[in-house]
Amino acid sequence: TGKSWAEKVEDPWLPLILTLDGGGIRGYSSLLILQRLFREVAQWETHFEALEKPEGERRIFDEKTLLPCHYFDYMYGTSTGGLIATMLGRLRMTILDCLEYYKKVGDDLFGSKRSPIPLATKYHHRPLEKAVREIVKQHCPVHIGTPHCTGDDFHPWYLDDSGEEPPYVEPYSEDSKDRICQSICLTATHNNKISEAYLLRTYNHRYNLKTPEYIIRYNEGADKMAIWQVTRATSAAPFFFKALVADIKDEKKTFKDGGIRENNPSVAAWSEFTSLYGNDKNPALLLSIGTGRPNMEQDGFETAWPGPFGKLPAVRKFAETFAVFKNMLVKYTQGEERHQSMLHQAKGDWTWYKRLNVDTGMENMKLDNWEKSVETKTVVEHGKEKEKKVIVPGGKSLKRMEDATEAYLARAVNVAFKEYAAPKVMLAQAAEKMVRHRRARERTAEQDPTRWDSYMGNRL
Repeated sequence: TGKSWAEKVEDPWLPLILTLDGGGIRGYSSLLILQRLFREVAQWETHFEALEKPEGERRIFDEKTLLPCHYFDYMYGTSTGGLIATMLGRLRMTILDCLEYYKKVGDDLFGSKRSPIPLATKYHHRPLEKAVREIVKQHCPVHIGTPHCTGDDFHPWYLDDSGEEPPYVEPYSEDSKDRICQSICLTATHNNKISEAYLLRTYNHRYNLKTPEYIIRYNEGADKMAIWQVTRATSAAPFFFKALVADIKDEKKTFKDGGIRENNPSVAAWSEFTSLYGNDKNPALLLSIGTGRPNMEQDGFETAWPGPFGKLPAVRKFAETFAVFKNMLVKYTQGEERHQSMLHQAKGDWTWYKRLNVDTGMENMKLDNWEKSVETKTVVEHGKEKEKKVIVPGGKSLKRMEDATEAYLARAVNVAFKEYAAPKVMLAQAAEKMVRHRRARERTAEQDPTRWDSYMGNRL
């Protein structure tokens, strides 16, 4: 049932990993799931606080101010998931802040098209660059509270003396004390690999002779790129945004949306973990969050067109080609294939691997679906309250995702998806595991203050 797994903490410092799929504006649903997760986290923290401390010494845990970077060691993201992983992990933001920025960035990006011409780049990329720079200025954990941040901070946490890349210190090797939440964005570059993403890390990762041969060996190191460049690189979806060209060690590299390689980064996360810890250990938690299951009717086979012309060979051939094209688009923006791989590795999802992904209500919702709504709101004019109709940018799209996510988190178990429990049960168990691990780590602070301070970000 997963209950006994959630209650055990064998090694407090065994990593907890969050992975976030790509999906354009549908990433808003991922944030809503995380918001509900941290509501559960706050409840578990309050529960244990009451059990462990006298009434006068109990702390208050508010879901609105909890930092996910205090509960996860790694955050992997592709495309829109990469943007979220960067905000939550590298910039150490709250989920509430991310939700507000997401709405603003959504309107900046998708509020107006650059070109209506088919196969031309549809949107300007500069609004994303500008928005991320502003987010960095406001939330950069190194410069926070000072007027000096330009928004051009590098994505890696630290650079070595040469200033070219981070020093080679694995933050999650078993004896490392230099631990802090790391974010990894998946992108795609021209590297003669059609199924493996290129990883943009905040730390310098290297493989060694102990690395198991069967795992995927991604690129090594951590590229010296600004945070805004990394978020551009992971989200440069073909036909939507212009590819990013960056100078990496005197070599020009072109980056595109990581979704064309791996839209679901869970396998990449598991491979990186295994390369560090070996094949005899599993993460304490690998929580994969999707951006909505696809329309499974797009299976690559044509549907007969109505009318007498539907049976003509030429029409049927066109219909089949169109069906294959739609199937490719579905595969590009979904992560169920990687999910099945992870279920195999974890032997199910009732222990360390879990996936939360809205199953109905968001099918056929495009990456750039940004529909306004007209809502009635109470405003004050000339000292008097009055009801007024206002246009809410993206309001219709946001409401659709809110309703679908709420219904998903409230529904019962669905045997068609081979679930061991309903989403709300999986979410509660993940929250309990996260809280038990954080509190177990906190209890080691007296014996090992350096490790605890690093993890909490007190040494930045």
